[in-house]
Amino acid sequence: MNPLPPLDPNLAVTYWRVSSADQEKATGPERQRRNIRSFAKRTGLQIVAEHGEDISGTKRINDRPELLAALVSARALGAGVLIVDERTRLERDEYAAHEALHTFAAAGVVIRYADGSNGAGTDENAGLLLDAIGHAVAAYERRVIVARLAAGRQIKAAEQPHDRKQGGRLPHGYRRDAIGSVEIDPQAAAEVQRVFAMVRGGKSIRQAAEVMEWRPTVVARILSRDIYKRANPGRIVSPAVWNGAQAALAARRKRASV
Repeated sequence: MNPLPPLDPNLAVTYWRVSSADQEKATGPERQRRNIRSFAKRTGLQIVAEHGEDISGTKRINDRPELLAALVSARALGAGVLIVDERTRLERDEYAAHEALHTFAAAGVVIRYADGSNGAGTDENAGLLLDAIGHAVAAYERRVIVARLAAGRQIKAAEQPHDRKQGGRLPHGYRRDAIGSVEIDPQAAAEVQRVFAMVRGGKSIRQAAEVMEWRPTVVARILSRDIYKRANPGRIVSPAVWNGAQAALAARRKRASV
């Protein structure tokens, strides 16, 4: 005797998915749930369980706990339909998508997409064709996005050699943001500006070091870096200030040699 209830084509389980790469508002959970519920209302489907997770769309169904849970819920509650916002929310890899589709089909559960890209009427073959095409397109778009991001990082690295994520400490005055890019550190930048202003105004490296309570070698190293006057990764002192400090140092060295 089968303890599971028969599947009812009017009952539905829902599934939403986001990942760290695409949690923007366009694909956020609330937006997906809203689209799914609207679709269920339009098509007369009763939602009996909801599932969702934050996970990559390239993972296979056995590595997707909530997608598996949605399948279990459908069988346990007799829901004959799984509603997903659109195909990329089910899978972003065409091979993983085919595996998920076959798994749900074998259980007798039909997958419907809230964006309306389903087979015409009850034409199962049309639905399978749309699934094959749709998931192949989604996978292609994912590969294009990945390639574009990689190319962008290479271009940025070439244009901003100081914006490397590896390879030594940043000059004083800069820091890395949450994604590893170089930005100006306001507090440290103010210290750099003060050093340049003092030296440009006539103080020696040693005098500036005493004011800052730093070693003279630290002050000398800061004054020698032309990165501080560059637009990239971020200008801390103007070229006029930087050049003025260098001129003041040169004049002091000249007087000392006389």
